[in-house]
Amino acid sequence: MLDISASMKLKSFYIDETIEDFINLELSKNDAEVFSVNYNGKKVWIKRARATSSSKIHKILYKIFKFESLTPVEDKSSVEAVFFESTKLIKFKEKGIPTPLVLAYNSEYMVLEDCGRMVNSFIRKRDISKEKMDFYINNMLELLCLIHNKNEYHGGAQARNFTFLENKFYVIDLEDSFDKSNISFLQFRDFLFFLLSLTKTRASFELDYSSIINRYIEKSENKDFKKRLKSLANKISFFTSISEISFINNLLGRDVQGFFKLFKILKDL
Repeated sequence: MLDISASMKLKSFYIDETIEDFINLELSKNDAEVFSVNYNGKKVWIKRARATSSSKIHKILYKIFKFESLTPVEDKSSVEAVFFESTKLIKFKEKGIPTPLVLAYNSEYMVLEDCGRMVNSFIRKRDISKEKMDFYINNMLELLCLIHNKNEYHGGAQARNFTFLENKFYVIDLEDSFDKSNISFLQFRDFLFFLLSLTKTRASFELDYSSIINRYIEKSENKDFKKRLKSLANKISFFTSISEISFINNLLGRDVQGFFKLFKILKDL
């Protein structure tokens, strides 16, 4: 768990003398939790401090299935969350993992350089080509493997938390935290959630999940993940079959449908 006393001692940081007054003015004009502004001719993002916790549906699924991979994130206050994320962004950059530069932070907000569009916005296009899809997926895999091979975890490794700008990929939204005592579990959870995010693509062709999994295994140190994915899929095969019943499937939300769709694919690998 987080050291609450440490998080409450968060010190402010500003990359220059003018940014604090500028950000305070922008915050007074915009109530959004996350929004972009132009600062010194460059686009930057202001992210208000916000508490973190898993969604109700996530917690319900965890209570039903009791699978480690569905473990909810640690609940954090807004101050704890902004301290955790800003620190992790800086640590990742020091380790050579591409993240947006932290321009300012305090107990109320953080300011980040712009690092492009979410990859999710590209791969969900109906007219995306297989070549482009492979380009985005391969580069996200490269980053995910880099994180994992550095003995770290993302915590929310979905396509929407990778960005693309000027032929470079970045990782964002590192606010989710877990007990790091079992790093292998956290990395397995990362990869599972990464695969789940790919099920939401609207491409006209099916993704080759076996190839994606093999590429991850080739580039990472987690050689047993394919076996673990199949084992997990087999454990919930009954629920996967139930979810395919038409009237039940219609009652499920899109995220839950995506969850079962992926596990059917994994079971048939």
